[in-house]
Amino acid sequence: MEMLVLILQVAVLLGAIFIGIRLGGMAIGYAGGFGVVVLCLFLGMKPGAIPWDVILIIMSVIAAIAAMQLAGGLDYMVQVAEKILRKNPKYINYLAPTVTYFLTFLAGTGHTAFSMIPVIVEVAKEQNIKPSAPLSIAVVSSQIAITASPVSAAVVYMTGVLEPLGWSYPTLLLVWLITTFSACMLTAFVVSKFFPLDLSKDPVYQERLKAGLVKSTNGAAHIELKKGAKLSVGIFLAGVLCVVIYATSISDVVRKPMLDSVSKNIPVYVDNELDSIKKEATSLLAFKDSEQAKLEKQNLIAPLESLKKAYVDSIPAIKANPNEVQNLQNAFATAKSEIDSIAKNEQNEKAIALIESKLDSLSNELDSILPDFAQKDGMLANLSAMVKSYIDPVRLPRDGAIMSFMLMIATLIVIFCKVETGKLLDASTFKAGMTACVCVLGVAWLGNTFVDGYKAEIGDLAGKLVGDYPALLAVALFFASMLLYSQAATAKAIMPVVIAALGITATNADSAYILVASFAAVSALFVLPTYPTLLGAVQMDDTGSTRIGKFVFNHSFILPGIIAIVFAVALGFAIAPLF
Repeated sequence: MEMLVLILQVAVLLGAIFIGIRLGGMAIGYAGGFGVVVLCLFLGMKPGAIPWDVILIIMSVIAAIAAMQLAGGLDYMVQVAEKILRKNPKYINYLAPTVTYFLTFLAGTGHTAFSMIPVIVEVAKEQNIKPSAPLSIAVVSSQIAITASPVSAAVVYMTGVLEPLGWSYPTLLLVWLITTFSACMLTAFVVSKFFPLDLSKDPVYQERLKAGLVKSTNGAAHIELKKGAKLSVGIFLAGVLCVVIYATSISDVVRKPMLDSVSKNIPVYVDNELDSIKKEATSLLAFKDSEQAKLEKQNLIAPLESLKKAYVDSIPAIKANPNEVQNLQNAFATAKSEIDSIAKNEQNEKAIALIESKLDSLSNELDSILPDFAQKDGMLANLSAMVKSYIDPVRLPRDGAIMSFMLMIATLIVIFCKVETGKLLDASTFKAGMTACVCVLGVAWLGNTFVDGYKAEIGDLAGKLVGDYPALLAVALFFASMLLYSQAATAKAIMPVVIAALGITATNADSAYILVASFAAVSALFVLPTYPTLLGAVQMDDTGSTRIGKFVFNHSFILPGIIAIVFAVALGFAIAPLF
């Protein structure tokens, strides 16, 4: 019976994805939600976690990209990229993936590659090169670059997972940038050397040429840029740089040394210590009667407030003679006496004990605290305290930082580039991005529901196989991303199970390099020919060289995509253990 239920659950999982693929576009997400309904209501599974953080990061990044597009920024970037391609047309197979890679790297979304597809087709035709060659590598590069982009949801999630395991944010970005970009260039080399590139020998092209279906090349297109185009790109890139700087500053490799450094400049402020004691003690009061609790709180607070006032009043004298501590010691003794006189009971004894212990400790250290305070107090101490307040604890986590920074970027672009906000909904990047959000919502939720239902079984299997053959994690991520339609959603569904299965912890992180090395394998969105940029490349290549075969999987992107991921993972396993 259990086996029958499992078969039905797998059938629903794959069936919902298949229906979504047949319907296309946003319907992939619709079908995912339909699958969740069937799995939960009819096959007894509990709904998995909805990847809200992934969805919200995609939404915020797309919001900024759409604003930049409407301001003319994308047109400007395309213009620059087109000049690069046309200046060196013979190297189109290398330059096309380079351009789409770095567009995605900076923007955090592969949808920016859309704008480059017509240019790539034009330049390839002019060089008698099958457009399928540079297009296939370019589209794959735009997907793999997600795993290196500092503003992509996938990288934000993975850095959050790996940092507690001893990997720093800058190191991870460096490893993924080197391995994924090198993989794309190696793939370009393989395609250039071993794939048939002569366009004139392509029979499909010849048929379309005779039928008049191939447009003649027109050379570089002149785009009239809007006034705010360059400014919008500048604002966006400055914002991305700020994201990287901030995300780096809150990573442990930077945060901890910075915290140690600024802490040396900050003296112990007795008044702040008293405030902390007051807050901690009042939280321990256990009175059910609100009036009694209020009265007891006042009794506890009064001696601490009097002591705080005595300290503040004595600051000038302390700075003049920091070794003269007798008056403050007397104030401490008075406060302790007042606290000791409070009648103890079950509701307040923990709070009183805490205050007495803390005051004893603080008064015993006055001989060292006050001279240090007199020496350090000033502008440097205030500045150091301000810096410390931002990073200990971290005020804005990395995912929140990317979302808020992106919305800030969008705001600045709208204001300074005079963007008509009413037209944002019509921007092609906005439509594509919101479609991606719905797809992630449905398909990733469906995948999480299934994975959560068999987490123990999957974990046991993963522990045995990945433990013996680490590269198998990359294989699992490859097939999962093919179905889940999102790099971030795939990582979020699979990585926690693998971490638990391998027993990876902060104190046992030797195997964490496997996660780093395999990460690029979440980019197999090209396998099923449904991704928007893939379909766009097929539709915009009027030569017919970029095509989808009768058997679905035999399309122009499958081999370059597999080769690129194999190279990226292999380089990952070679480089990651070195860090």
